Amino acid sequence: MRPAMQKVVAEQQPLFEKAVIVGCGLIGGSLALALRENGAVRELAAVDSNPSSCQFAIELGVVDEAHEELRDAVQDADLIVFAAPVRQTCDLLAELATLPLKKGCIVTDVCSTKVEVCTQAAQQLPPGVHFIGGHPMAGSEKSGVKAATARLFENAVYVLTPPPDADEAAFAKLAAAIESVRAQVLVLEPALHDRVVAAISHVPHIIAAQLVDQVMRLSDHPEHGDLYTKLAAGGFRDVTRIASGNAQMWRDIVLSNRDVIRDLLQDWQSGIAGLLHKLEETEGRGLQTFFHDASAFRDALPTKLRGAVRSVYEISIDAADEPGTIGKVATLMGIHSINLNGVGLIESREEDNGQVLLSFRSKRDMEQGAHVLLVNGFHVYFRD
Repeated sequence: MRPAMQKVVAEQQPLFEKAVIVGCGLIGGSLALALRENGAVRELAAVDSNPSSCQFAIELGVVDEAHEELRDAVQDADLIVFAAPVRQTCDLLAELATLPLKKGCIVTDVCSTKVEVCTQAAQQLPPGVHFIGGHPMAGSEKSGVKAATARLFENAVYVLTPPPDADEAAFAKLAAAIESVRAQVLVLEPALHDRVVAAISHVPHIIAAQLVDQVMRLSDHPEHGDLYTKLAAGGFRDVTRIASGNAQMWRDIVLSNRDVIRDLLQDWQSGIAGLLHKLEETEGRGLQTFFHDASAFRDALPTKLRGAVRSVYEISIDAADEPGTIGKVATLMGIHSINLNGVGLIESREEDNGQVLLSFRSKRDMEQGAHVLLVNGFHVYFRD
């Protein structure tokens, strides 16, 4: 069913009477807002051990009620979403298994790794409760429920990892809820999910952190150490941006997927050994082939504006996914003679705010463009 059709159905009758979001931060809060805005749920509750998060969730209208204990919220829930780190989610699943739950209740999560969580859910949750793993490829470097936005999932890939014997009606219902927030559902086996995200997310984060670590150590040189920090403000800062993630969260992610990551890092070591060999070549044909193949593959990736090594001036904006939005933005830039270098939708938006990415040729153009967009009611995020 198409997302537009699903929204009409949701407006007539919610998919879920009551949904409980466990972990009221950026992802959990944004999902609550999106489900509410698109009519997928009638009643929303949050569970968070932090009293201030519960209070903010109520004050901001993210949920109808908030609790500090799991048992106080889930007994009559039709949908339970664990929006907590992987280790905490596993602990909470063990607790959930001891509580009385509504027959037919659907349980899901948003963790960045799937095998560990899905295995524990299959072993512990009682019959009649349907667990379907999930991982929305959306997020932000900002955190907390105050940063939540109903548009966080628009045009983002949302992976679902149902078990082989998943209840078809339960899966269809959860998929419909995900599509109602305008995300693109992709179904994967948990192990395959973990292999893919290890290569495109987990190992790149480790490598970015290792690059930063190397420059950090070089910057301790007594004579010219300051040059490393001064000259790292351009392309180096861009290519290592993901190293700014939460250290505890990334520790848990890596440990949860350690076997796959270990294999990929060993493959990385082999690749480095091959590069060292290519450096010994007189004419550098091997190096040229290496750079050519990498360039060609990268340029063919769907989201071309993201992850550029060169220094660029970029902002992202929250904008409704509807016809004419990008045209309106481009028109505003043209009216004010602002040089817009590129515009596009961000599909896999993990750790990014805003779903429309704008790039400019200069810092001045970027600042002027941001001002114009703010005056015209857009939410603007600077990508530092």
